[in-house]
Amino acid sequence: MISQPASVERGKHDKDQRQRCLIDAATQIFAEKGYDAATTREVAVRAGCSEGLIHRYFGGKSGLLRAIIERKADAVMDTPAEPMSEPANLGEEIERMLMSAVQVYWEEREFMRVCVARSVVDPEIGRLIGDRLNGSRVKFNADRLRAHQQAGRIRPDVDVDAVALALSGLCFSGGFFVQVVFEVNRHDVREMMRKTAEIITRGIESAPNAGGEQAGSPT
Repeated sequence: MISQPASVERGKHDKDQRQRCLIDAATQIFAEKGYDAATTREVAVRAGCSEGLIHRYFGGKSGLLRAIIERKADAVMDTPAEPMSEPANLGEEIERMLMSAVQVYWEEREFMRVCVARSVVDPEIGRLIGDRLNGSRVKFNADRLRAHQQAGRIRPDVDVDAVALALSGLCFSGGFFVQVVFEVNRHDVREMMRKTAEIITRGIESAPNAGGEQAGSPT
């Protein structure tokens, strides 16, 4: 759920605070009404700011949407901010990648509806989503899988970058389209992801004892 933006104090010349208020208000209104139906006046009123500030800070409504995507990137698709433990179980790692995306896409579903719909007609937004919302997740997945490969849990011939890209696509299709757009029961979506993780693990794991351990089993 999106929190109500705090209004800027009257007479307070705080550019950063005003930008945050405008981004928060725009995030809410774009989700409620859709990007095309929303107006910069509505955003300014909710933020407690002058409408002219939207053009000054962001260059208009499209720039405001780009600012939202930039700020939301970490929350929606980027790697977790906190360090993660050393990987030990390949199957659980892949399942965690898929399940975490299912949860994040659900929590940010209204924001993602706006972004996806706009990306269809605005190539610049599409590229931004690809670079900021998807690119970091692909890199994160590849780094985690590469650690497993170096530990002997993934076969040496496996292209982990290709697997990471495929996993990101599964995250997007299952996390957004299947559970949000198609409204498939969330329990069923999670079960589908769990089984998918098992299939992928079997396809890329090393043979038993190839790295001194069973690839899909904890050390």
